[in-house]
Amino acid sequence: MFALRTLAIAATALFAATALEAVTASPAAAAFKSGIWQGDAYFSRQGQFQRCAIVGDYEGETDLGFGLTVDGKYEVYLIDKSWNLEPGQSAQITIRIDNRPEITGPFQVVSRDTLGTLLENHPELVQAFKAGNVATVSGFFGTLSFPLTGTAKAFGALEGCVREVTSGARNDQRAALAREQVAQVRGPDVFNLQPQAFAWRILKDLPDDQFAIPTDVEQAMRRLNAALVWSIRGGIGLVQSVTGAHSEEDLRVELEKLKAPSCKGTLTSEAQLRLLPGGDQVLPHVELACTDVGNGTPAYEVLTFFPHASGNMIAVSHISETLENARAADLIFLNQVGQIAGQR
Repeated sequence: MFALRTLAIAATALFAATALEAVTASPAAAAFKSGIWQGDAYFSRQGQFQRCAIVGDYEGETDLGFGLTVDGKYEVYLIDKSWNLEPGQSAQITIRIDNRPEITGPFQVVSRDTLGTLLENHPELVQAFKAGNVATVSGFFGTLSFPLTGTAKAFGALEGCVREVTSGARNDQRAALAREQVAQVRGPDVFNLQPQAFAWRILKDLPDDQFAIPTDVEQAMRRLNAALVWSIRGGIGLVQSVTGAHSEEDLRVELEKLKAPSCKGTLTSEAQLRLLPGGDQVLPHVELACTDVGNGTPAYEVLTFFPHASGNMIAVSHISETLENARAADLIFLNQVGQIAGQR
């Protein structure tokens, strides 16, 4: 038995009706929580990361919050939904933590219900917020007391948020550079690319309205055990690796065995050979059809297997509720591979 390592996937990989849920779900939020403290990452309208902020859910109308900017500056906030402040104005606020000396300084009106100030000139106050017991804050609103239980962990979560977001930004920059390099690959070298890069290289030159990578692609890839996932008209596409090189009939037999437990209706399959457009490479091609995926809906999966320089194979699958859509996507992808592989 040869290893179709990444083709042994759950029913959702065969049945487009379920698989589509994986590529249309909303991406996870950046929110985090620590005790009574809830936080999030904040970005400019241009998408640039600015800060992480965390706010304590205190009894009463006024809450205490902290921020940490992308350049490492700590902030403290006072939030009260009953306030109607004038943005751009400032107010003198006094802070005292336990028996430490009082510190008085200007807080800026961030919004109608929020005051904030930087703590860059008072690193001792940051440590006091982390290690203290009670913060007493005085100003135009009177005097308020905020228990500091759990603030050390809250600051840790805040700092972790900034590390995670900035690390992600660096990873995004590296990924963008890698994509630029992959985009230049042409000719036989396209078959040196790993499955994800191979699929991305082909998809890059295909129309977005027919082949689109979803915003939550990482989640979709995990759900479908695929190297990359994209949407097509009425279905999805995905790429996986296959260990070793095999005939079209061996691939068909193994795939039918893998899919049979997930098909509630009749499962049929056929195998063919395809010639790579513009070249002389012969490619295995397999089609599977299930009359009922469990809810009365049929599903069709069309796969073409491309060679890889390692001696393994790259399986490109297109899945839809109609055979016409699955075949059309497969043919467009195949022709694009041929065009890129034929370039010099």
